[in-house]
Amino acid sequence: MSESEPNGWSIANLDAERVWDRRASIYAFVAGAVAALGEHEALSELALPDDDRQSSSVRWAAGALDGVLGHHVPAEGERLRAKQIVKALRDLLESAQPERLAHLTRLLTRAPVLGVLDDVLAELVSGGELDPERFHELAAFLLDHAPDREVVKLAVSMLGVLVGCDERERLLTIGRHEEFTLFAAVAVAGTLPEPDPTLWRLAQGVRGWGRIHVVERLAETEDPDIRSWMLREGFRNEIMDEYLAHTCAVAGDLAGALAADIVDDALLDGASGILAALLAGGPAEDIEDYDDAPRVVDAYLRHVVRRPLHRTLDLHHLLVAEQLREFLGPASEPLEDDETLRELGWTLELRAKVLELCDEIVARPGWAEQVRRQLDDDDPLRFHRADVAAQLLDIDAWPHHLARVRADPRHSPSWLRLVQTPDAARFTAVLELARELLPLDEIATGAAEELGLGTEFDVHDTLVAVIQGLADKPGAGLDLLDSALRSPVTRVRRGALRVLATWRAHPPEAGGHSEAVDALLARVAAAEPDSELRADMQRLLEVETPA
Repeated sequence: MSESEPNGWSIANLDAERVWDRRASIYAFVAGAVAALGEHEALSELALPDDDRQSSSVRWAAGALDGVLGHHVPAEGERLRAKQIVKALRDLLESAQPERLAHLTRLLTRAPVLGVLDDVLAELVSGGELDPERFHELAAFLLDHAPDREVVKLAVSMLGVLVGCDERERLLTIGRHEEFTLFAAVAVAGTLPEPDPTLWRLAQGVRGWGRIHVVERLAETEDPDIRSWMLREGFRNEIMDEYLAHTCAVAGDLAGALAADIVDDALLDGASGILAALLAGGPAEDIEDYDDAPRVVDAYLRHVVRRPLHRTLDLHHLLVAEQLREFLGPASEPLEDDETLRELGWTLELRAKVLELCDEIVARPGWAEQVRRQLDDDDPLRFHRADVAAQLLDIDAWPHHLARVRADPRHSPSWLRLVQTPDAARFTAVLELARELLPLDEIATGAAEELGLGTEFDVHDTLVAVIQGLADKPGAGLDLLDSALRSPVTRVRRGALRVLATWRAHPPEAGGHSEAVDALLARVAAAEPDSELRADMQRLLEVETPA
């Protein structure tokens, strides 16, 4: 018993309202939002009550910072902070004083807690002297009342080291917000004797980084229902399907599922999505890391060619067939033995068979009708698929991109496709449209060092998409480049300078070395606040005219 607490240790002494200035409890806030949702409905981008207290000017999507730290950036140099947090927690567990809670809060909110959690928890439990009931009571108190996300993450993680402590409903609640899903998933996996069903419930209610974190922890599941879900739905997420495609293909036994004589449409669609992600490559394992790829591809294509096109097949099957042709081809030349592909299981005979099936799928009648129908679709993903398929089938999608730009000139990604036209008249029309529809005065407010984050800067990135089409058109659209070079967003000016650098590689008569270009470069270099970019501008001015 602490001398400062003659009546024993009491969580009530912490006086959360005074320590945290009566700020809103994050758990209560999330619980209220979850109560209004359906069972598997996602919270989406629900802003947290402490958003305005985040020190960084960069606003991350929920769970994104911890996701990037966990997947790509090893935590280093935080041992001292970890020791400070351990001491602060031990002090609190010895004596529940408000001042000690305030000190712990300051330590936790300096930076993301993810980088120190393993060290903190390992140090806390290694001595074996902790009182489990008191530890549980403090963790529950922090979870229930804390108004700061990093404190909540610590609280969830503390619950996760209490083996046999069943807090699944509270963990499922806080885990529905993707800022906390990773921590809830680790806690569930560490405390429940059979965590997979609870992890599955959690995975179905999240769509972004949270989905990635939870499904990765289901990689060893033997539950047939979960494995079936992983193949049909579990790999899909709003970050990149590439993160989970390999995990779900292996864990769900895609090869075994496709070996059946008859498969359902959801499985075939799921196989299409998994193969598309594996073939795209990216931040995780890809098609070359998937041992069953040859067997899966062969089985998948055989199921596709047997499906009626008008009833069950969507354009993504056409696009996967084309991805496979690019991966195994080239289709336009006789196949040659490829040692790398052969070592991956792609024999010359199998490649020829797969390419024949791909050709059969691409040649099926009816695709053009689907493309034209989906080019009028409001859904961005379906439109994108239709656009890619239109290029494959030589269907003119330019008028559809024009309509989308007119409907939303500030944000439409269709600008890039418009300026990529090889038609000179269309290209001239696009530049005129950009001058008409884009608020160039709003963009060209003067060079500064803005990061350009937030929706208010979307139009700046739209202008970058337009000027990318000027790279092989020396002298065209110089006024648009002028506007981009006076944007306050550094990356926009950098994009414009890359275009001018490309122009310099052309002969003088092409227009990239005119007095107007030199005058523009000199003017913007004199006003450029970024020293590196300014030096690049000055070097470009000194580039000699090609002979």
